[in-house]
Amino acid sequence: MEEKKLGMVAQFKKDVRRRMLTGLLLILPVYVTYFVVKFLFGFVGGTLSPVIKKILQFYGVALPRSSLDEFIITFLGLILTFISLYFIGIFAANFVGKSIITYFENLLTKTPIVKNIYSSVKQIIHSVSLPGKQAFKRVVLVDFPKEGTKSIGFVTGATQYNNEKKFISVFIPTTPNPTTGFLIFVTENDVMDSNLSVEEAFKTLFSGGVLTPKDIIASFKTANNDTPSKD
Repeated sequence: MEEKKLGMVAQFKKDVRRRMLTGLLLILPVYVTYFVVKFLFGFVGGTLSPVIKKILQFYGVALPRSSLDEFIITFLGLILTFISLYFIGIFAANFVGKSIITYFENLLTKTPIVKNIYSSVKQIIHSVSLPGKQAFKRVVLVDFPKEGTKSIGFVTGATQYNNEKKFISVFIPTTPNPTTGFLIFVTENDVMDSNLSVEEAFKTLFSGGVLTPKDIIASFKTANNDTPSKD
């Protein structure tokens, strides 16, 4: 009788843990999504919120005193930001706008320290945003951090060593934060092409392997000794 009671208690504890884990897995994505949206809303809308407050002060309107007032100000700042970006895009597309932007870009590229930051950020944004150019071309498996241990990597480009041997650049993200990682240069013979899409690879990284596809198929690609493009 005592053993039966202990078994029921153990089963009850197991059921409670399972239900709590199910609830956590259900609510966690919603929770994270909420905070990401909240952060973006505050960041983008809050950029021009001070400008709106200054305008209100200029016209003698009372500054916001409640959370609802702050929300309205931030929402107006969000709309104003999108409108501003639209007109900046129009301005940048005409001859005068291009000339002015080119002038200021030349100033930035000639300023010490600033030129390195500006040039790097601009190249990264262009490589990600331009149509027809994928930042991550292929998902591969590579021996890292030691031989025999496979890591997910993204082929980001190609180069040549001493104008002879072709190397590919592979970005190996960390988990669960794939925005950081390692950049290595290897030959085609050192990587294995996988059947993973970029989305599947990121799901695997974000989840720490929990959402790994059931079957990962990888094979070596025949090395291509052509000169890499300089896009």
